Amino acid sequence: MKQKKVQGGKIMGQNREAELHHTRDAEELQAAFKREGCPVCNVVLHAMNLYMDSWQYEGFTDVEERHRLIASRGFCPLHTWQLAQYHTAFQLALVYREILTEVVEKVRRDQEKLKAADHPSARGSAWIPWRKSKRQRATDVEPLFDLCPFCKLRTAVEERLVQTLVAQLQSEGTRSGLSQSTGLCLLHFTMARQYALQTHPELEAALLECQSACLWRVLEEDKELIRKHDYRFEDESHGDEMTAWRRAAELCAGNPGVR
Repeated sequence: MKQKKVQGGKIMGQNREAELHHTRDAEELQAAFKREGCPVCNVVLHAMNLYMDSWQYEGFTDVEERHRLIASRGFCPLHTWQLAQYHTAFQLALVYREILTEVVEKVRRDQEKLKAADHPSARGSAWIPWRKSKRQRATDVEPLFDLCPFCKLRTAVEERLVQTLVAQLQSEGTRSGLSQSTGLCLLHFTMARQYALQTHPELEAALLECQSACLWRVLEEDKELIRKHDYRFEDESHGDEMTAWRRAAELCAGNPGVR
């Protein structure tokens, strides 16, 4: 009976946490509608900044986290240099000391195996197996960026935000806000549409209508930017259309810093 109570309390706690995430994500998406760029990208980037800020105080001291970083050979290039913008010189030095120590040892062992394979007594039948295994051994120290902890966090946040956004499309306020935003980048639009088809097929039309409004608006602004670069119209006043290229890029590639 006691175990059932504990399990029940755990489930209730998890449900409560999920509800809090959902409410906070919905509020952050509403605020992101008013900023330039894909709203999901905006919230993801904010979340990643918070995670990185926390990592410099807590994350790097986690033993399991450090072992995961050693296995992946550190963070991916994007998150490595984003993290370096924080006061993390000491923390990164500790992490990379462990990574490079293991890499040095692997390279040393490969050097010894190479010397042994080149030795006259090792030639012959042993030479062919060495050649067959050369590629496998050569990749022992390659980085595994798909294991980057921050990339995994980003994926989890993206999925959660997309699910919240689709569910919120039942609200006229959300549909209006999304329609007036820059729009979803193509990646997050695809994720949202796939999720809608799987769980809320009745909301796919609303998603398409919102995204279509955003795409047409940015396209028209982009055309106006191009038109005003013609010398015949150079005396016309310039407005928001002159930054349309940036919104077009955000729609296609996502906001800078997310990937």
